[in-house]
Amino acid sequence: MNARRDLTEAVRELASTMAVTDVDDPDMAQAAATVRALTKLLRERQLDDVPRTPYDEAVGAPHYGWHLDNPALPGLAMLFEDGRATASIPAGLGMVYAGPPGKLHGGVGALLLDVILSSLVQHHAVRAVTASLTVDYRVATPLDVPLRLTAEIVGRSGRKVETVGALWWGDVATVEARGLFVAVP
Repeated sequence: MNARRDLTEAVRELASTMAVTDVDDPDMAQAAATVRALTKLLRERQLDDVPRTPYDEAVGAPHYGWHLDNPALPGLAMLFEDGRATASIPAGLGMVYAGPPGKLHGGVGALLLDVILSSLVQHHAVRAVTASLTVDYRVATPLDVPLRLTAEIVGRSGRKVETVGALWWGDVATVEARGLFVAVP
């Protein structure tokens, strides 16, 4: 693991821990001061954008990482084969992504599905933007359990690419989505 990825994981752990901590106010104040000092250190040199896999490297690649180095988002390592995409989140998503008590916020499920669907379209050498994403919430997605995502392209017509995908907890599709992507120059 490189240093950036290690720092990303550490910040994700911090965010998850902070979301549910109940330490005393003096300890919270000390933690806030420490985090601000670290933020100052990291601001000394900044990139113009979040690091990501260049588009041309993602096309046709069997693996693709999405925001693996951005601690504000759950990183996904995707696998592409047989015209489909899959991704696993072995440890699940923690409290920092909570909506109702003990459950994943619905917007996070929609985000993850938009990511895997759009990445699949990109994998097939189509530079496209999301035109429409229809999300159906089937069952509340629990936190801190292994999850996986699936995606496939179901149609193409001119500049339009139609996709379907799902977020799974075991054998249960907790969230399903249909995405329409439109190719852009």
